[in-house]
Amino acid sequence: MIIKDLVTRAPISIDGNSSIVDACRLMKKESVGSLLVLIDSVARGIVTERDVVYAIADGVPLTEKVLSIMSSNLVTVDSTTDVSDVALIMTSRKIRHLAVVEGGKIIGVISLRDVARALGLVTADLSVW
Repeated sequence: MIIKDLVTRAPISIDGNSSIVDACRLMKKESVGSLLVLIDSVARGIVTERDVVYAIADGVPLTEKVLSIMSSNLVTVDSTTDVSDVALIMTSRKIRHLAVVEGGKIIGVISLRDVARALGLVTADLSVW
């Protein structure tokens, strides 16, 4: 199976100058755990629920800009990459989200949970909400 098979929706993005609280609201509205962060309309990073939790724990005001807490090492994989190879990339780089690229364009964001399900490592919905 290739990673493109796991992409179920277009990526959700936010401008890097938006506030952390705006990012939280957008993640809730869209039911996603990460957002691509755009700077000058180009994806330059990703912000995740975990980034927000760490920022709060560090006392960062929720009015702070998303670009101040985003992970700027946006990891991407080609849409034709095998799912098992993606699992190795994610575990070796210690990341939980990555962008899927096709023809130079990001077509989706995949989570480690998506990959685990595809590999049969997780069979139940792990949502706690």
